[in-house]
Amino acid sequence: MTKIIRLLPIALSLFLTVGCAKDSDNGNSKRIQNVYTTVPESNSGAVTHSYTSSVEEGKSVNTGFKTGGQIKRLTVNEGDFVKKGQIIGYLDDADYRLSVMQLEAQYNQMVSENARLDEMFKRNNVAPNDYEKAKAGLEQMKTQLEMTRNKLAYTRLEAPTSGYVVERFMEEGEMAGAGTPIYRIIDNSGLETTVALPPSIYSRRDEIVSCTGRSPMFDNKSFPLDIISFVPDADNNSLFRLRLKLPASMHGKLLPGMNLSVSIQFNNTDSTDIHTIPSRSIFERNGKEYVWVINQSDSTLTAKEIKRNGIYDGKNSSVSGLNGDETIVAVGVHHLSDGEKVKVAGDINSLDN
Repeated sequence: MTKIIRLLPIALSLFLTVGCAKDSDNGNSKRIQNVYTTVPESNSGAVTHSYTSSVEEGKSVNTGFKTGGQIKRLTVNEGDFVKKGQIIGYLDDADYRLSVMQLEAQYNQMVSENARLDEMFKRNNVAPNDYEKAKAGLEQMKTQLEMTRNKLAYTRLEAPTSGYVVERFMEEGEMAGAGTPIYRIIDNSGLETTVALPPSIYSRRDEIVSCTGRSPMFDNKSFPLDIISFVPDADNNSLFRLRLKLPASMHGKLLPGMNLSVSIQFNNTDSTDIHTIPSRSIFERNGKEYVWVINQSDSTLTAKEIKRNGIYDGKNSSVSGLNGDETIVAVGVHHLSDGEKVKVAGDINSLDN
């Protein structure tokens, strides 16, 4: 028993020496981290960029009477569908009708007087100057009558476009001025969406191959989107707007305000330099993006700068700056440092599966 007690300090000292040797590397006692890796996949096809947007109405119109007066009747409410040209409101037109009747009487009288002057002018019984004044007065009266008839017609409010009434600003009995908005109507026959593009993507607008949209309302099935226009003026965030038109098949299925995922596919003009890697393998340093490349000779790490070109389904990124034969760290990249030695635990695909 005494002999065993004497041997314990020697055994403990030997254990500690062996333990440090396993974790040391040239005097460095830092523990070697296990990492999961991946190899960049060549992206020889088109590059796709994804954006989140929402459905918008193609046209929104505030409409009101072209003349002023008291609102007599409004025929539609918020949520109602209206057709272009449908009568959706009336003003009290009593005064306008009386004005038309009065001017019609005056005009008819002037027509009769001008007919009499024609006969007198033929017999040289009217001075040419007086005759011309009478003709000019008749034309002025005709114009005034037409304008008053138009005002009478303006007491009826027609829907300027087909669509849904989303707001009704005034009620019956209120006084409305000319042009005062009475309704706001959205035209759902031309649904659109808008995405904001950074300058690097906007500069490649001529390389766009196709645009597609997906909605969770339809199991994220894709449908084509047509380019309407690019807005060349950047907003306060230095982003350029791209307007896209939804297909007619989506009318009535998608409504303004619904979420939409937009994918824009570009021609890959330099496919040899474009690769796909996991988004979580990328880390940022001093405003630039990098990945950790493992040196095969000594298993040490080197930060390699890359440029992200697009995001795929939220998991993978399209990048440039890699040769394609590198072994890079796929996860846990924010806890590593330059020159650090690591041990490869396996490929990231085996971890995900």
